[in-house]
Amino acid sequence: MVRRSPDGDDDDPDVRAQWREVGRLLVSALAWALYAVGWLVAKSLRGAGAVLGWLLFAAGYAGARALRPALIWCRVAVRLGWHAGLKPGRPGAGPRRAGE
Repeated sequence: MVRRSPDGDDDDPDVRAQWREVGRLLVSALAWALYAVGWLVAKSLRGAGAVLGWLLFAAGYAGARALRPALIWCRVAVRLGWHAGLKPGRPGAGPRRAGE
């Protein structure tokens, strides 16, 4: 979640950086969705529909590559792993089991 600066000022550089990160994540998700939908349309239709599907696929791929989503998704995976109980630097770190 995006935090606010202590004085409520949204022009704080940290707050703006957080909003930029959220925006990049949303645009990246949209690009990957466009990529997947384009692939499905291209594979399921023939003729003009297939051409439209391949154009969607190419647009989604170009957008996803331009945003370097691998870095973003790695950050998301690390955060989700942290919340699931995976802590880096601990030998044998793994998901917590009930009763431990």
